[in-house]
Amino acid sequence: MLVMQGCFRCGLYWQGLTHDLSKLSPVEFWAGAKYWQGTCSPNNAQRKAEGYSAAWLHHKGRNKHHLEYWIDYAPNGDHAMAGMRMPNRYVAEMVCDRIAASKNYKG
Repeated sequence: MLVMQGCFRCGLYWQGLTHDLSKLSPVEFWAGAKYWQGTCSPNNAQRKAEGYSAAWLHHKGRNKHHLEYWIDYAPNGDHAMAGMRMPNRYVAEMVCDRIAASKNYKG
């Protein structure tokens, strides 16, 4: 709800309504149900328990408001990773998401 409110304040109505819908996918939903603690991200808890977070790997690859979505092999072909330009509307959604997460997890 906090992300939606933040997005609405920025005029990002569709992004506010559709933010993080991938969390309803089985890989993200079941990890969230299993590892939810209320004090930290279930992805962090899954990572501690299993050595990696399948939910996070799924999530960051489908949600453009995560900067990790925009990392790819560099276009020069040397197999190095590089960041791509992130559109401003996703930067704004990312800021709304980070503010909401900090309020949810740290009060």
